[in-house]
Amino acid sequence: MFGKSLPWAVVLMLALPAAILAQTKNETGPSEIIASQLGGAKNVHRRDNLYFAGQFSTDDIASLQAKNINRVVTLRTDGEVDWDEQAALKAAGIKFLKVPFGSPEDLTDDVFDRTRELFGDKSQVTVVHCGSANRVGSVWLPYRVLDEGVSIETALAEAKEIGLRAKSLEDKAIDYIKRMQTPTVNGEASIKPGINKKFIDPNLDVDQWIKKLELESREIFLHRERILAACQINQGDTVADIGAGTGLFTRLFSNVVGDQGTVFAVDISARFIEHINKVSNNKKINNITGVLCAENSVNLPRDSVNLAFICDTYHHFEYPKSTLASIHRALKSDGHLVLIDFERIEGRTKKWTMDHVRASKETFQAEIEEAGFTLIAQEQVEGLQENYFLRFRKK
Repeated sequence: MFGKSLPWAVVLMLALPAAILAQTKNETGPSEIIASQLGGAKNVHRRDNLYFAGQFSTDDIASLQAKNINRVVTLRTDGEVDWDEQAALKAAGIKFLKVPFGSPEDLTDDVFDRTRELFGDKSQVTVVHCGSANRVGSVWLPYRVLDEGVSIETALAEAKEIGLRAKSLEDKAIDYIKRMQTPTVNGEASIKPGINKKFIDPNLDVDQWIKKLELESREIFLHRERILAACQINQGDTVADIGAGTGLFTRLFSNVVGDQGTVFAVDISARFIEHINKVSNNKKINNITGVLCAENSVNLPRDSVNLAFICDTYHHFEYPKSTLASIHRALKSDGHLVLIDFERIEGRTKKWTMDHVRASKETFQAEIEEAGFTLIAQEQVEGLQENYFLRFRKK
């Protein structure tokens, strides 16, 4: 018929049904994304047990059930849907989760972190949707690069195939990827690359931070004298104020330790250290020493400190294991560490704290104990509601 025999691979391809050929082409292509259907929902694609989609209606829930979908994740915000999606899915036996964001400003690191975790959970058949799949594409992009190791170019092509079309969302996703790809330091991976970016900015406005940190509406400032008393500092002690910021507690410690004592004002921000040194010089305070720390070390001499004080800054330790090791070295044999940080309790803690603080009191306590410290007290400081006060001793 063709004048000569065909190669066996061509014969095999001719023998395959057209539908199988089409599916094989899509499944083995570079994107691994397959066009699919979920009732009348628009812009639906599938990859293994994961569906990406625009908004579906109540009439489409039967289609979800038919495909054995048991979890739906919406990226839409309250008020975007005019029917009770959660109740309808619950009635159908389908789990409903929300990771809402509307504008690019709402597309935070926490949103990326949570969607990456959901994409990585392959134990359930899941639909991730927004209105048109535009937002879905934006959160798929970091997952593919950071968790599955594909190039940004390949992942971006997939994200656009899924539905990503907003350049502003694309830019947010790529910025997140680049920050998360920061190399490790001495083998320790960053817990949140870029978390201290604004503090190491040489143009940091110290006056603006004073207005944020030294005001009566902040409970740490309001109850600073009670916190100071709970620290149990003696004259002649050496105190390290780690994450000293504007120097609020540095100045308080200076008064307590007296002329025979020393306060190390430790911070990653050169601008904060400059400010503390300037104030000390202007007020002729001679027992304060500013110390510019590294991202993974407090840069203090061995066996030099009686008390390491960490107030609302531990969650900013980018390399907590290395930093805690440097604190352990700096403390004297009977040295103490005081940790004050935000309570992080699901359902009770306000959204800003949940998004900003990476872990709970129990997690931070475990990290510090693992670094060679023993918890000796949880002080009940009157007035502290958003913060807790833990005291540790060096082993």
